[in-house]
Amino acid sequence: MTAKSVARTGQAGGAMLTLVAVVALLALAYIGYRALGFYRENVAPFVADASNVVSRVASTARSLNPYKVTKDPDEVAQSLRTSFGIAPPEGYVGAFGFSVELLGEKHMQLVALIPKGAKASDIFEGGRGEIRFSPGASTIFLAAQSRRSDRNEVREAIAGMTGGDGQTEPLQPVYIQAGGRKVAAYRGTAQSYGAWNTVVFVFLDEGRLFYAAGPKASFDEQALERALTALVSAHPANELMYQHQKADAVAAPRSDPCGIPGLAGDFDVVVVSVRRGSTPLDVALDQSGHDVAREDVVIGTTPKPIVLVLMGHDPIVWNVGRTEGARIAGVLAEGMYRQVVIGLPKSTPLSTYSTSDGPNACQHFTAERPDSSEYRAVQRRIRELFGRGIGTFLNKKAGGHFLVGEANGDIAYSPDVTLKSVALGDNVLPGGTRGIERLLSQRAIRPATDEDIAAWVKGAAQRLGQPADQYRGRINWRLRKDDTYVVLQPFDLPAGLAGANARTFILPIGAQRPGGPQGHCTFLQMEHFQCYGVGCV
Repeated sequence: MTAKSVARTGQAGGAMLTLVAVVALLALAYIGYRALGFYRENVAPFVADASNVVSRVASTARSLNPYKVTKDPDEVAQSLRTSFGIAPPEGYVGAFGFSVELLGEKHMQLVALIPKGAKASDIFEGGRGEIRFSPGASTIFLAAQSRRSDRNEVREAIAGMTGGDGQTEPLQPVYIQAGGRKVAAYRGTAQSYGAWNTVVFVFLDEGRLFYAAGPKASFDEQALERALTALVSAHPANELMYQHQKADAVAAPRSDPCGIPGLAGDFDVVVVSVRRGSTPLDVALDQSGHDVAREDVVIGTTPKPIVLVLMGHDPIVWNVGRTEGARIAGVLAEGMYRQVVIGLPKSTPLSTYSTSDGPNACQHFTAERPDSSEYRAVQRRIRELFGRGIGTFLNKKAGGHFLVGEANGDIAYSPDVTLKSVALGDNVLPGGTRGIERLLSQRAIRPATDEDIAAWVKGAAQRLGQPADQYRGRINWRLRKDDTYVVLQPFDLPAGLAGANARTFILPIGAQRPGGPQGHCTFLQMEHFQCYGVGCV
């Protein structure tokens, strides 16, 4: 890279770093990955030039009371003792320290150690919401502890570090002899300023991570051994320190009513996430009143059979096709509103549900981006349902459809499940404007005329002792001709008549007020010229 390695922090929903975010800040972003799960706007420039870091932080983070930054070597050393039970290795001093507190409890600590005589400003620099560092000629150490982490997050962090990209080489699990023990570490190289640097990670229990970086040609192996020897002495029984964690633990799928019954064998989990479909459809899937659209997914050849998890928000028709060699172990389609799947044979194991199914429905889970705070919750839920984490996460498509695997030949769609068979039946009143159209066709209502509206306004104004024009001006926003109807027979209102979909109903003498969900609708009675609902004044 031509500039110091950068870790830009993404926005998160909590006030603390998890271990995954710590790893991302110290490692993934350093070797070219985007950081995970912290404040883009609120993180202080805690790795600014060490000579004036305190004044910089004070000027830009006055409102961040839970955050503390220090450049004092003694304070950094004390923080290291508190988190790891060791002092800085011989020949090293503290460069800076950073901690986050919430409700008086320390949730995350990070310290940086550099060789005596090295200039912190030559290694660390930064700006608001980012961390930049390059070890240059020095071997440096960083130690971090997060109070909010678990083994799954450790595995996810490791999985994210074991790939390479043009400027990195994959990290490999290795053992390093120190203090008479074999310490389980992850070692690789990364490029910065055109030079290759060695990077070493050691995980410890209780959300702790010890990280070393230095020039590949002159990495200080002795300093690393001294640091690890101190860790071994302080933590002789630390489980994570002496064994490698698998990048992704695989277990049997749980028997969960919100999963896919009958899954067997080995498989990978592929997640496709969109908020709404791409192709509008003239159908209703539920009574929510939300517009329906189709999203196309094509399954090609994959190394293993796949479980396809389709995550949406609005009602979506997932049109899933297959090419030669496709192997689908099962499909789960879930969202806030109803999700349906067409294009696959009925023999494909399939589960669908939405939060709108009712009070006992399976709750939907969603993450629009892999760097969002919701992603970890989705990852956790996927592990609960299927015994393994997300193998592939897709939220963008290159062409007209999402492609999973390698496409070979034509795309096949099964006729077993059709759009007509999954759409809302004619005997069920759809929601929103589509429901209004149904009521018009059934002659339960008719569009109001100017005369209908004027007659009610005149009667209501007289009842209130106001001029008709003045009263019409006050309620006019609820008397748009295209959104006002006259009730002709009893009926229940469709769901989803809120906001821009709200409507006004004129009730002739003797007519009943409609039942069903009232939404934001307004009801004008010709008898006594009363007004009920949201738009009354």
